Amino acid sequence: MKRFLLLSLSFSVVTAVQAQKKEKPVTAYAITGVQKGNTSWTEVRLVNVATGEELQTVYSSASEAEILNARTGKPVVKKDVASNAALTTAPEEPTRQVIRTDKGQTIIMARRIATSKPAYDAPFATNSAACAYDKKNNRLYYTPMGIAQLRYIDLKAKSPKVYYFEDEAFGVVKGRHDVAGQITRMVIAADGNGYALSNDGNHLVQFTLKKKPVITDLGALIDDPTNGRYSIHSSASWGGDMIADKDNNLWLVTSNRAVYKISLESKVASYVGSIKGLPRGFSTNGAVAEGDSKVIVSSSSSTEGYYRFDLNTLQAEKVSEGGTVFNASDLANATFAFEKKKKDEEQPKEEIVKPEVITAEARKTGPTTSENVIVANTISVFPNPVREGFFKLSFNDQKPGRYQIQLLDGAGKVVSVQQANVNNKVQVEEFRLPSQVAAGNYIVRVISEDGSYVNTNKLIVQ
Repeated sequence: MKRFLLLSLSFSVVTAVQAQKKEKPVTAYAITGVQKGNTSWTEVRLVNVATGEELQTVYSSASEAEILNARTGKPVVKKDVASNAALTTAPEEPTRQVIRTDKGQTIIMARRIATSKPAYDAPFATNSAACAYDKKNNRLYYTPMGIAQLRYIDLKAKSPKVYYFEDEAFGVVKGRHDVAGQITRMVIAADGNGYALSNDGNHLVQFTLKKKPVITDLGALIDDPTNGRYSIHSSASWGGDMIADKDNNLWLVTSNRAVYKISLESKVASYVGSIKGLPRGFSTNGAVAEGDSKVIVSSSSSTEGYYRFDLNTLQAEKVSEGGTVFNASDLANATFAFEKKKKDEEQPKEEIVKPEVITAEARKTGPTTSENVIVANTISVFPNPVREGFFKLSFNDQKPGRYQIQLLDGAGKVVSVQQANVNNKVQVEEFRLPSQVAAGNYIVRVISEDGSYVNTNKLIVQ
């Protein structure tokens, strides 16, 4: 009996240890201040988002770092800031000086003074709010605000080493006060390239991660027609951070809690909605994916904790435990959204309705067979579940033409119908739910005008 108890106890201990090993903490690189509550974004830390604790000091502004040219590997030569035209924050501006003499006379003298300029040679000279983790090369890419230059920290180095892509434009920011042009969002996408976005959405900058990186300004994002007043170019959409999903889309979380889905193929930005459940005063400045539909966000203004929200419902909940955390201007990790779904997609669950293409001839002759059904994941529905009274359909690589969108209840009865004219390779249509639609399970069916194409998706209304 004692032997049996000992064996049981040993098995329990081993099981507990194995469970702890499986539950790896979600970590992220965070750009923070020197201490909690500070808003000078000059430090980089690796943090545990579940506890808020610092796991490693990656870069400290108080320490000396070796600064090297990213192309040559040679030390960066300090430059005379006043003569560095490529990195000038602003031209000298005229000013007037009032001088009163001892005789009561007033003399107004006009002269030119130089606006204050930072020491550009420092790694975080003008603070930073955009970073991206390159897992393959173990680098943390970032760009300082007010300086149009890509830089990275070599995380493999035993002593701090920071590399600059000198004299290479990274965006078009004109200086520290050019808020619209500042790059505050950055991520490594599933295609293996890095992407950075200016506040105004007019410059999506791509940088490759190969041996000889290439920096390319891809130009402005395009507003989805259904965005309306939620334009990606509005000042209300500034700040925040980006994550990437496994299907090569970017997801932008703006500082005021708005969420956009960005197609890298078309550069179309579609407004998804606003995050709910965050505390008052919590701006959303940093974001990292957890591998499914969950996203962790940090705030530059709050040390209360880190929060998690779902890309499908946009509902948030507090994730960090214990006391205060480091408020952060940006977060970065190497995880993609929805990448944990790969195994599930290989073995679809019974309740998932597969999109299908049905030939016109098959529709005439009766029920379809496996010979005339072709799986085609070319129309997606989001957000799902629906909470705001509408959902959107993304048409990808569909044949141009007129389509009918049907909303069916659980019994298969058509509840509402809407028409869509598809003319673009990627097009997003909004479907407004009738006021009488109750919470429950529905089917969204899309039929081409000639009846040769039928696509179905399951929809949950809450």
